[in-house]
Amino acid sequence: MSSDAGTHGERWLSELATAELIAAAGLTVAAAAQSVERPARAVTDPGVVTTRQAITPAGVQSVFDGRVYGVAFGASASELWVLTGRTRAGKAQLYRLDWLKNAIGDRWELEGAPALQGLAFDPRRGSPLVGLAVPARAAGNRAGGAVRLLARDAVPAASSTPAPGFTPLAADLGRHLAGGPALAAGRRRAVLPLVFENELAIVDADSGQVEGRVKTGGVAPFGAAISRDGDVAWVSHWGGRWPKTGDPTLPTGTEPEADRVVVDARGIASTGTVARIDLGTRTVTATVDVGLHPTTLAWDEARRRLYVANANSDSISVVDTAAARVVRTIPVKPFGLSLGGVAPTALAITGDGATLYAALGGFNAVAVIATADGSLRGLIPTAWYPTQLALTPDGTQLAVATLLGVGSGSELKDPSRRYVHAYRGTVHVVPVPDAAQLASYTMAVAENNHVATARAQLEPATARTTTPTAVPRRAGDPSLIEHVVYIIKENRTYDQLFGDLPRGNGEPSFVLFGEDVAPNHRKLATEFVLLDNFYATGGNSGDGHQWVTQASETSYALWPGYVGRSYPFDGTDPIAYANTGFLWDLALARNKTVRVFGEYAGRLPETDRGERERLMERWRGGEDFTREWSITAPLAPLNKVLARNYPPYTQNVPDVVRARIFLKALEEWKAAGTMPNLVVLQLPSDHTRGATPEFHTAKAMVADNDLALGQIVEALSASPFWKKRAILVVEDDAQHGVDHVDGHRTVALAISPYARRQHVDSTFYAHQSMVKTIELMLGLPTLSLFDLIAIDMRASFTDTPDPRLFTAVQPKQSLSEKNPRLSETSGSARVAAQDSLKMRWDVPDAVPTARLNRIVWGQIKGWDVPYPGVKTAVFAPLAIEDEDEDEAEDADGDRDGDRTRRRSPARPR
Repeated sequence: MSSDAGTHGERWLSELATAELIAAAGLTVAAAAQSVERPARAVTDPGVVTTRQAITPAGVQSVFDGRVYGVAFGASASELWVLTGRTRAGKAQLYRLDWLKNAIGDRWELEGAPALQGLAFDPRRGSPLVGLAVPARAAGNRAGGAVRLLARDAVPAASSTPAPGFTPLAADLGRHLAGGPALAAGRRRAVLPLVFENELAIVDADSGQVEGRVKTGGVAPFGAAISRDGDVAWVSHWGGRWPKTGDPTLPTGTEPEADRVVVDARGIASTGTVARIDLGTRTVTATVDVGLHPTTLAWDEARRRLYVANANSDSISVVDTAAARVVRTIPVKPFGLSLGGVAPTALAITGDGATLYAALGGFNAVAVIATADGSLRGLIPTAWYPTQLALTPDGTQLAVATLLGVGSGSELKDPSRRYVHAYRGTVHVVPVPDAAQLASYTMAVAENNHVATARAQLEPATARTTTPTAVPRRAGDPSLIEHVVYIIKENRTYDQLFGDLPRGNGEPSFVLFGEDVAPNHRKLATEFVLLDNFYATGGNSGDGHQWVTQASETSYALWPGYVGRSYPFDGTDPIAYANTGFLWDLALARNKTVRVFGEYAGRLPETDRGERERLMERWRGGEDFTREWSITAPLAPLNKVLARNYPPYTQNVPDVVRARIFLKALEEWKAAGTMPNLVVLQLPSDHTRGATPEFHTAKAMVADNDLALGQIVEALSASPFWKKRAILVVEDDAQHGVDHVDGHRTVALAISPYARRQHVDSTFYAHQSMVKTIELMLGLPTLSLFDLIAIDMRASFTDTPDPRLFTAVQPKQSLSEKNPRLSETSGSARVAAQDSLKMRWDVPDAVPTARLNRIVWGQIKGWDVPYPGVKTAVFAPLAIEDEDEDEAEDADGDRDGDRTRRRSPARPR
């Protein structure tokens, strides 16, 4: 892959973890002789997981500030090495932990971001090898930083000397991102997958000499295993094999040179492979087809068996390494249920080869599997999203690293600092359970994942109801609703729009866009249902658009694996999407009609800041814009249901222009006497563009979004389809904006003749609740584990219709109000304008969200009004933290490598 697409991925890596466990920033090493630090054993404010899963980890737990990326046992059964993500100082953290005492012996701050599953213990050194990616810092540098393999310096003889540091054993191995290193037990050779380059680096583990790099024969290599003698390695490929002539393919990103992967009829990557590599000749000697998104490998070399965790197929492939073929596929079906999103992410094999441990990222558990027959012996509960496993040599202790642990909440060091990005990953050590203990653990996993609820919904009904309801209790039961319009917007919290509505749980002082700006949102929430306990599971657009359309998230996106390739909010990376498919795939498979307006249709370039106002003037002149655009979606199968004349994501097109195009389509449906069963429509103007000089103000853009929504609802309510329709509206994420409950509580609306009138519904809902409600209304099966166990929104509906129509309101706020010229600003307003000019706006969330939130707050509330602390009780797994970063990097495809220097105003908490 020769392009430098995806510098947003570098920014993402730099923001994966946000808080330090130890306050001594800037030290290279903290020695045990100087202080003994302790992670927390538990937290007083466990994060509430929006997927409804409970977190009850087994064993002895250590909680860290930041995401945990790797774990390995050290020289003794009580020594653990733990690798966490970046701190505010821009450094990853490596700890040597006595887990029995919960005491840190040594701590190292490492320049860069950790490789995924980035530890391999080296017995000769008595410390691990560490994979690291160091992002490029200089403006204009297109190199994408450097991938390094670090090792500890020689241990000094004098005990009074501080512990030695970790330095590059091999530098500049690749760019952007690495998978987990593997070290030969009997020979001093290590290998490291280079995800961006599609190569495997081979390194002498003593001298650090790079013996070579070999193309692995597949796309996005991630997991590696090496033979004891160091002659052979196996490597997995997230993106599968290289395409053959005639294969349907799609690119992994927007660059012309982007890798192409083989896709299925839905446009989702459809192959996964592992390759055997002769390290001496540096050649691929075999390629084996396995499941989708193969991640970790566990090699039982003595028995010639390689176990492959297929994270997007919910299975484990067993490969005969001598014959280079799959001899068994173990489906991962906890409790016998087929649940998309279980996601096996890591493996460990016992010395006798009899037992395989498989971390299930989506199920928050470790599966205990008998290798003789592939049977599931039981499940061990873990914290949130386990991603790496380690066994003691005697096989009696199992260590589990969890990426997201106990969820977001208070920092360990300073409990007063609460925000959604304060990740608290964990490591917990579990004595390998006997049969009785395993049975007890298994019951806990069942409770945590609402297995009884899942089973009840999946089992065939003994009798079907014949009475239609607005929200049927089971998919396939008759519904009063035949048409769903699903409107997806961008980046607002509940309090920003509804904080002063008297009937809901709001904070009036947090309102940014009130009655004058967003009267239609408020009127809809008042006349229909006010949802004051609805949360975005998505933390940014890269995952928010997946949660609202797939009710799931893949490991490739969560870790993430797309660094350097893409930012997959818009259908531009087929590796990022779940094998269970999209909501429209479900509908089409059930012979429902579908039309998609803008969602997953790519993006439009933004080069002319005056275009938005010119389009607004043409809108005022009455143009219909139906011939203005001809769009081809990068997610090619979507084109068969795509409204080609509707623009995809861009802030240069006002939402009222989008509304006019949609209303023309509605007129055609009325003339034909039929409309699609599922309409998905994107309205993104409420993202805003900060203080960009001479661009529309944030209030103008939200007012535009508000009027467009009002016009669409008014026209839909006046159409002949109204009596059998529901309109569901949601934000893809809340952009971590101000909200007195949580930074991910967001704006959602339920509108229908069957929606309860003047009703407040305080049921705990999230993105997947809305997806599930649509599925039930249209008679569709669930997409994943997460919508299966979600709470549907039936409490917002009644079976007795109220046919009253909705009339849109013209906002008092001007839709054309502009930010002043730069020359007309001074002080904080000038700084905000200068910062906004440097930000990239053609991709959502390519800008530093915390800085944008503060700019909008200052513009509306005044620059002297303190920005409020953002509470975070609710955990959203993919939120980007950038408020403490010194630099924000451009989104994918940016060729100039420019970065936005940001000033950091005071951040009251």
